[in-house]
Amino acid sequence: MTFSQRLALSIAATLALVGVCTAIITTAPAQPTLSLPFATVTGVAQTSVQIIGANPSRRSIQICLPAVAAVVMIAPAPITPVSLTTGIAMTSTATITGPLCFTPPPLTASGSTGGAGAAWNAIASTGTVNVLVLEW
Repeated sequence: MTFSQRLALSIAATLALVGVCTAIITTAPAQPTLSLPFATVTGVAQTSVQIIGANPSRRSIQICLPAVAAVVMIAPAPITPVSLTTGIAMTSTATITGPLCFTPPPLTASGSTGGAGAAWNAIASTGTVNVLVLEW
């Protein structure tokens, strides 16, 4: 191998190493590494509404209800919840003693998609209920 071939090979190897290091250093995480969640509050009434959008990099979410007398049906997209019939029922009372939250599983049986990263929809049985969604 000639000197010019060795020089070209070493330059190419150096540039490849610099490219890999730059990609590792400059890749931003999808979410902060702090253990603080992002919080979203959505008013849910008798019409189905999306309470949180899809986020495939989301590690976990919790959907919480306040202390009000209501039933809120929730469902992952593309399911549209129907009051008192379709979805996961979260029943809250005005005398709640602790947080009423639902935490979906992070992955489905296939292991490739899950409730945590899906968009979620909700509908209330009566009135308007402020639903709190915490996502990490």
